[in-house]
Amino acid sequence: MTACNASGEDTTAKPAPGTGASSEVALADFKVGTARANSAPDNTGDFAAPGTDPTDWVELDAGSASALNPVVLNAKGFVLYRFDKDSTKPPTSNCNGDCAKTWPPVTLKPGGKIFLNGVDRDAVGFLKRQDGSTQITLGGWALYRFSGDAQPGQTKGQGVGGTWFGVTPDGGKTQASPTGTDQATGVDYKTGTAKENGADMTAGDNFKGQRTDDAAMKWIQLTRGSAGGLNPIVNDGAGMTLYRFDKDSAKPPTSTCNGDCATKWPPVFVKPGSRIFVNGVSTATVGIVTRADGRRQVTIGGWPVYRFSGDSKPGDVKGQGVGGTWFAVSPTGTKVTAQPAAPPAAPTSAPATDVRLGNGSATIDSGKNFTEPNGSAGVRGPGCVAVPLPQLAVSIVLVGGPVKLWKGPNCTGESAVITGSVADLGTIGFEKQVASIRFGDK
Repeated sequence: MTACNASGEDTTAKPAPGTGASSEVALADFKVGTARANSAPDNTGDFAAPGTDPTDWVELDAGSASALNPVVLNAKGFVLYRFDKDSTKPPTSNCNGDCAKTWPPVTLKPGGKIFLNGVDRDAVGFLKRQDGSTQITLGGWALYRFSGDAQPGQTKGQGVGGTWFGVTPDGGKTQASPTGTDQATGVDYKTGTAKENGADMTAGDNFKGQRTDDAAMKWIQLTRGSAGGLNPIVNDGAGMTLYRFDKDSAKPPTSTCNGDCATKWPPVFVKPGSRIFVNGVSTATVGIVTRADGRRQVTIGGWPVYRFSGDSKPGDVKGQGVGGTWFAVSPTGTKVTAQPAAPPAAPTSAPATDVRLGNGSATIDSGKNFTEPNGSAGVRGPGCVAVPLPQLAVSIVLVGGPVKLWKGPNCTGESAVITGSVADLGTIGFEKQVASIRFGDK
């Protein structure tokens, strides 16, 4: 029998767990947005019925659960956990046997999809488990579910044995988010969504009138998520993208958008008695600045935040890059500089004409259909980037395109623009010939 201590750790003597660098596992197909938004089939992945294979795909969704914020959940809203007795250098799981029954690892089959909603692609990795399966990591920490969580949003695994904790979007250990009224501003902070907290759903972010009305300022929801291929960004409770302005400042927090500017870019206003619901955005990053007209505006990382009057529906990112000064705001207040993704379409190539390139990343695989019989190589922007071993380039996984492929070094020679992943570079005449890739500039 396998021994298991109170925290669920497998205590049976065993060989050192297997570990694996990314070149040892089949590459995942990364998609920005939720599984539902990407039309993931029912009864697959996180939605798989009991007794069926759930490893087709995994969603990593930044949000909140109970008092925990930010924390990562799967597509069904179950909290994902990390284990203090694992390690990150190299990424290693020490939870096997009965431990893995109590704490099921989050695994993915070769070529499976990972849907990212508020979780940065750069934080995601993989390791090989003792049984040969591929486990997903965040910040190098292996991810698990807890068998004791019977319903979405439960956090019964938090703190078990002093070694198990919900995982943050960067791989850290989550904790309860500070709540209550800020005595300096009179604004009340709540963890979770407005709906979960019983807010008036005709007011706040959902109010249809002027943003300066009292009803509009009853509440604001700050949700860590994605929109239009931008990830991670902050949305309000109505799903509208929030922005920041390069001509403002964070130290000290100052808004310079007034008059007609504030009509085009409505500030996110609050007043004493307003409630701010944090859902995947750390309370520590949220603040309030007094504007020139005396009104109070929400800040993230010190940067005043705004909506864009040109965004007409949830998920719009029409304000991204306007004037070279307006950008979607990240959960820490930095600007999201990637360009919005093109609408979903079959992978295509085009002549090398002038096109606005995306500053994303690409993984070049040595086999068709994103397999890697002879390994793979990852590159990322900005600018022109050399591809190691062009003779192995058979397929390419693209995040944040479009990009321009070149057959010569330093982005010279014959080229083609691709707007998405290409399962067979031979179909566009670039099999084993991608020497360099041009990404967008910063």
